[in-house]
Amino acid sequence: MTALVRGVRTPGTATEVPPALRIRVADHVLAPVTVVLALVAVVCAAVTAAGGSVPVPVQLVPFAVSVLVFGLPHGALDHLVPARLRPGTSTLRSVTVVVVLYLVVGSATALLWVVDPVVGFAAFIAVTWFHWGQGDVFVDRLLDDGASGRVGSAVTLVTRGALPMLVPFAAHPAAATAVVSSTASVVRPGAATAGPEGVPVPVRVVIGLVVLGLVVLHLVAVRRSGAPVWRQAAEDAVLLVFFAVVPPVLAVGLYFTLWHSVRHILRLELTDPTAAAHLHHGRLRAPFGRFVRQAWPITAIAVAMLVVLAVVLRRADLGTYLVLIATLTTPHAVVVTWMDHVQHTWRRRAPGAVLQETGS
Repeated sequence: MTALVRGVRTPGTATEVPPALRIRVADHVLAPVTVVLALVAVVCAAVTAAGGSVPVPVQLVPFAVSVLVFGLPHGALDHLVPARLRPGTSTLRSVTVVVVLYLVVGSATALLWVVDPVVGFAAFIAVTWFHWGQGDVFVDRLLDDGASGRVGSAVTLVTRGALPMLVPFAAHPAAATAVVSSTASVVRPGAATAGPEGVPVPVRVVIGLVVLGLVVLHLVAVRRSGAPVWRQAAEDAVLLVFFAVVPPVLAVGLYFTLWHSVRHILRLELTDPTAAAHLHHGRLRAPFGRFVRQAWPITAIAVAMLVVLAVVLRRADLGTYLVLIATLTTPHAVVVTWMDHVQHTWRRRAPGAVLQETGS
């Protein structure tokens, strides 16, 4: 009898992700999200062409939803990651290590924001760029495609992280810098990052050229790896257009909730024996329901932190939420980087720590 279990690469037992599971993930998890982003881009382009604009309350909906659905909760199982990926690690030790990590790294991040909120936001962008890029590298390994090797993985990381982090500043400079200024002012009222015009035109042109160059380099790297280019090209194109035509708040909120968080939750569920078995047999809803049940206690703590922060700062807006996310993202990225190391994510083939077969 064959069972899917958690684990680390063990000689003679690590196996690739079953092809059927790859197809299910690609067709029923990844593709629908790509289609949704493409449709939103079409609608926003049509609204703009008609001389209209997307109402601000509508733009905020994805971020509001992300407080409880996918977004904020997607890191709520970090405390279980060491126990899941290192056999012999007790739950107590796993929780202790991750809690200490969050306290130390999260506090350092918060201190940076207090000292200089503009630098804090810049660091937030840099960490998020890296973290969101590494999420797509893992998906490439899960599907056993994409650019291969460490160089190819680095190209994927830089390109996929650049699309959500850079394109809004080139395509919507005033709106993007307004978010930065508003968030910085949460910690230091009156903090400003740019004038009302946003990013100067020459800088926008440079950003645009850099992003286009990265996309081309990414596709070349995929091609040279011998992997199919169509999925990568389609995703690159959709993301490029999406962030170019959709208002930044709406675009980043949707991407955070539907693209990045869903992919990370899928990664977590593949480290859980029961959820991995459900996925292996084509049951996609059960693992996400299991995640919700496991994640709600930490999610509740994070929501309580958000409420306390809003009361202390006397502000309950997107800027306050982003400050909390920035504080949590840095330690979360450290945990995911450790996962990359243990699961050999930057290798060509699917990570051995994703699934294993054991005879019983």
